[in-house]
Amino acid sequence: MNLVLLYFLFFIRLSIAYQMPKIPKSIKNPNQLLRQSRGQLRTIFKHSQALLAIEAVIRNIVPGEIQVASLSKGSLHLVTPSAALATRIKYSQKTLISALRRCKNPFFVKTVRISVRPEIHEQPTPVKSAIPPSEENARYIANAAKYIEDEPLRKALIRLSNRSMSS
Repeated sequence: MNLVLLYFLFFIRLSIAYQMPKIPKSIKNPNQLLRQSRGQLRTIFKHSQALLAIEAVIRNIVPGEIQVASLSKGSLHLVTPSAALATRIKYSQKTLISALRRCKNPFFVKTVRISVRPEIHEQPTPVKSAIPPSEENARYIANAAKYIEDEPLRKALIRLSNRSMSS
């Protein structure tokens, strides 16, 4: 028990001695910089916030993996990973547009475009080792190889018969 207490006190002294320096007030939080910026950066930040708000409204109506790609001139472009989800969005299109117009900051959407971009998951193909032929099958293959006139095929069959389970 005393040993644990000594370690605890040692680590407290160590942490007091090696405290990280405080961040100077001249360095601003990135979130503050984006909100207080002017010009192009502020426009991009506001537009991205609007797209995230639209995405939240849409996901409340049609649950699923839906991403808002763009909103320009009354045209809303959505991206989904499946055609089934795109169909559900298509059938809910009028509901989505009216919900976006009823928001705190209304979004005036006239048309909705939907793109399907499936997520491609490359599955590694398992490599299976070849099962060697049984002794009996190896004899049949070797016997059949004697009557084959095609030289490369005959050699391949002989190599196959040599891989029998007994070897």
